[in-house]
Amino acid sequence: MQLGEGFVGRGEELTFLRARLTEARAGHGRLVLVTGEPGIGKTSLARRLADEAGVPVGWGRASEDEGSPPYWIFQQLTRSLHRRFPIGGTDGSAEVRFAAFEAFSDDLREVAAPRGLLAVLDDLQWADAASLALLVHLARALERVPLMIVATYRDTETTGRTALTAALSALAREPVLSRIRLVGLTEPEVAEQLAQVRDRPVTAEIAALVSRRSGGNPFFVAELARLVDTAGSTLPDGVVDTVRARLARLSEPCRELVATAAVLGSQIDPAALADVLGRPVGDILTDLDEATNAGVMTAGRFGHDLIRESARLSLPTAARLTAHARMAAWLERRDGTRVSEIAHHWLESLPVGDPVRAADWAERAADQAMSQLAWERAVDLYRRALDAAPASAADRARLRRQEGIAHLRGGDIKHGSQALAAAADAARETGDTAALGEVALAIEGLSDPWGTFSGAKIAGEVLAATPPGDDPLRARLLALRAGEAGFLGGDDAERESAEALAIAERLGDREVLRSALRARQMVRSSPDGVHERYDLAQRMLALGEEDDDPDAMLWGRLWRFDALLMLGRLDEAEGELPPIRALAERLNRPVARWHALRSTGALAVARGRFAEAIEVTRQSIAIVAGRAQVSLEGVPYTVLAAIEALTGRTDLVTRPMLEVFTRSAPRFTVHIQASYLLLAGERERARELYAAVPCADPVPVPATLPAAAVAIELGAEFGPPASVAKAAAILRPHAGLFVTGGAGTILVTGSVRRYLGLAAAATGQLDDAVRELRLAVAANDEAGTPPFAALARFQLADALARRRRPGDADEAQALAMSASSAAARLGMSPLRRDADALAASLRGDTPGPLTPREREVAAHLADGLTNKQIAALLHISERTAESHVQHILTKLGFTNRAQIAAWAATKR
Repeated sequence: MQLGEGFVGRGEELTFLRARLTEARAGHGRLVLVTGEPGIGKTSLARRLADEAGVPVGWGRASEDEGSPPYWIFQQLTRSLHRRFPIGGTDGSAEVRFAAFEAFSDDLREVAAPRGLLAVLDDLQWADAASLALLVHLARALERVPLMIVATYRDTETTGRTALTAALSALAREPVLSRIRLVGLTEPEVAEQLAQVRDRPVTAEIAALVSRRSGGNPFFVAELARLVDTAGSTLPDGVVDTVRARLARLSEPCRELVATAAVLGSQIDPAALADVLGRPVGDILTDLDEATNAGVMTAGRFGHDLIRESARLSLPTAARLTAHARMAAWLERRDGTRVSEIAHHWLESLPVGDPVRAADWAERAADQAMSQLAWERAVDLYRRALDAAPASAADRARLRRQEGIAHLRGGDIKHGSQALAAAADAARETGDTAALGEVALAIEGLSDPWGTFSGAKIAGEVLAATPPGDDPLRARLLALRAGEAGFLGGDDAERESAEALAIAERLGDREVLRSALRARQMVRSSPDGVHERYDLAQRMLALGEEDDDPDAMLWGRLWRFDALLMLGRLDEAEGELPPIRALAERLNRPVARWHALRSTGALAVARGRFAEAIEVTRQSIAIVAGRAQVSLEGVPYTVLAAIEALTGRTDLVTRPMLEVFTRSAPRFTVHIQASYLLLAGERERARELYAAVPCADPVPVPATLPAAAVAIELGAEFGPPASVAKAAAILRPHAGLFVTGGAGTILVTGSVRRYLGLAAAATGQLDDAVRELRLAVAANDEAGTPPFAALARFQLADALARRRRPGDADEAQALAMSASSAAARLGMSPLRRDADALAASLRGDTPGPLTPREREVAAHLADGLTNKQIAALLHISERTAESHVQHILTKLGFTNRAQIAAWAATKR
């Protein structure tokens, strides 16, 4: 099977493609990836399908020339369909890219609507990252479109092409996708192709030799066919040697022209070649005719990519660099609008070419890529502009800031932060405070208080050098600093956020107002700010709706979602999820999708829908892995660890993963991890983590309720009592709320009252514990948080068993059985185990083979004493007291001290 000759073999593959095309014409769009090594016949197979398709056919072919513009493969496709490609110069926002992708999709739907459409995308391995993102977008909406896309790529050239591998991974999840991998022709098929190329049959010996040397690759079969003579043993062994044998037959001037043309690009321009080679155009045309007659070129381009690749290797380095420099200069004179190509040739000409011109054109090409929404290409070009020539501090500040913005728009927060940090350093060298302020604002909403780069710190530098006044830049920087400071608390944050909001309102500047509202929301992220945050959410949402700004609308919805969860209004919060998902899709930003997923996961855990929570959390990991700050990357693992603790699963988070996160994450999160280990029954590991971080470590304001709740759980188990009392004092004013973060909710662990009940039980105030836990059961039932309602029932049963009033034991047993039943239904095996053990101990079923000293320790546990207090009372070491507790747990088959206390209470 060879271009320009008869079609050989591939009957099964062609039948498969025909079936997919039939499905597509019936309105069920299909995407087929055709893969294989170079020359295996991918394009020929697609062309054969196109020849018999019976529907309009569009073709696009990616180019390995780095100078080809973004979306080149789709620009060619639209041109072949006589349509206009919709992505031109824009402001470069993620929303605009999504809208442009949708416009392109709509245009293809319009072309396909009457009869169907076949779109062939050839050589996908060379497509730019933006084109691959557009292909993924098309695939997600293909199911109901009478369109079939056939995309070919070399599966031997995916290594190192991160954009391609990411796109292939995304496409693998789409139901419209099918794959065909082409392999070599059989020996009879090789003989048939040889006969077609040579226009006469060949002997069986020659067919066998060619089949063996070519591996059945149709391109190499055709090349070898041209070299076959009566002594078949002269056939070359290697791929490159096979092609070079044909090139060697060309005249010396023709070989030089072919090699130079191969270096400069896949499209051959006689005028450009004449200028680069310093030869008359007539001579160039003569040599092109020779190359065409030899089958090296056809219709103004190379007959096959492998011919071009082999020819390119024959040009010496100095000649290659000089050719690029001359081509760049020629393009500058002839057509300065071909920015991407000019930049490519100047960059490839270094170090022979002009470095200043290379840097200038690279920046122009990067700016153009940004306007065309090709952020991935822009990142590379800004870097190359910096590397091409020595740059001033102002140049470095500008280029690194633009690189950082390009990274952030593509969802790469980690590398975006690094580029912006370098931009800030360069801006400081210039002394330009406005430029430094713009660097800070570039990461607004994405800055990390624990990271190496903080927008708030830069904002502080600029504000120190900026006079007071109603200046938009000053107001936004105040808001940026206040928002980040508000995360950690402080009076200055409160004052500065209020000032930024007042300036925004006086100026009537809606962009400044968005920044001020964002800062105020963070400053008021404590539990006592929940009602104000709800009002701020309403205001941000209204602002977004008035301006049709999906970013502002998304933040308004997310803030309202968070506030509703803390208020325990979960049904209303769940109603926010569909619009949040829709806005995230409209924005088409990785971070927006991440927020939609983490919100969905938080609600799913609260409802006990653990399978759903696991799925969306794993999706969120794929979005941020390697592309975000460690605090953001750690969020999904925290959620999965919580699910492990609740369900007893051990396959969601490996211990090495958890330990890496524990070492690098903010210190307060270590106690959260310890609480999950304790809930899962890993008491010793939990105790180690609990002891590793002092309780006095500062806690971010949004984490006020979760951190206090965890302090009660751990303090009740490990002491000291003072930490339990301190944490209960923090929670008590917020008894009517639910435990969750005040900004960026990742988990909801039920009513605050459940933790107040635990605190009371831990300090021996069993009447208070029973009262609070009854209220916790009712609150969790009403809100619709089944896992935490079940936990509250179990903990109430434990408190009743320890209190031992008349009727308490019977009620405790009923509650324990109810908790066990709910745990079984929800898949919460640790709770079911504990509830069953408590119920058994209340029935007297649990054996008690304890020594007298162990019974004495158990009795003291029933009184709520800590190991330290027991040790002092019994005149033993604290380590010995701990050892007794461990022996009791082992003998009774229990997992925590509360179970021992409940059991011991029944034995008095």
